[in-house]
Amino acid sequence: MDKVTDSIKVPLRGLPNGSHTFEYQADGEFFQTFGSEIVQDAICAISVVVTKSRDFVKLECTITGTVTVECDRCLDDLQIPIEVVRGLLVKYGSEEEEADVSSGDDDVMMVEDTAVQLDLSQFVYDYVCLALPLQMVHPEGECNPLMTAYLAKETGGEVSVECNMPFSGLKDLLDNKNN
Repeated sequence: MDKVTDSIKVPLRGLPNGSHTFEYQADGEFFQTFGSEIVQDAICAISVVVTKSRDFVKLECTITGTVTVECDRCLDDLQIPIEVVRGLLVKYGSEEEEADVSSGDDDVMMVEDTAVQLDLSQFVYDYVCLALPLQMVHPEGECNPLMTAYLAKETGGEVSVECNMPFSGLKDLLDNKNN
């Protein structure tokens, strides 16, 4: 198992054909380099299995860890577990060939035959951000009680996740129809 700590780059030149595993770490500083306003902190372990052949390189990227974001309801820190497994096929070729490949499959990437290494930083950032839920809130009852009380006072009632759901009013219509 190869250990690389400075960045998330996979060597292409000089890597013999076959399967190779690379391990990386991504923390809050990694996400800040992308200017992320969503991810405040993170502890992610990244494992990349590289299967190299003469014509292409197949990558299997596994990301596990915890990402700290801001709760949408109470604005306190919220830790979200992340587990992502994604594949990426890297083919050797020119930019003209890239137009043919990019027409349908987002998981195929073209690189020049002379490429020395492949930087996976942007892919890892994108994979983690896409793994986050749309609504990032604490489980019911675990939000900051002071903020929950303030929101309840300001809205004139109890604050719940239901108030953010666009079709919650339709449920009342169904209940009235059944009665």
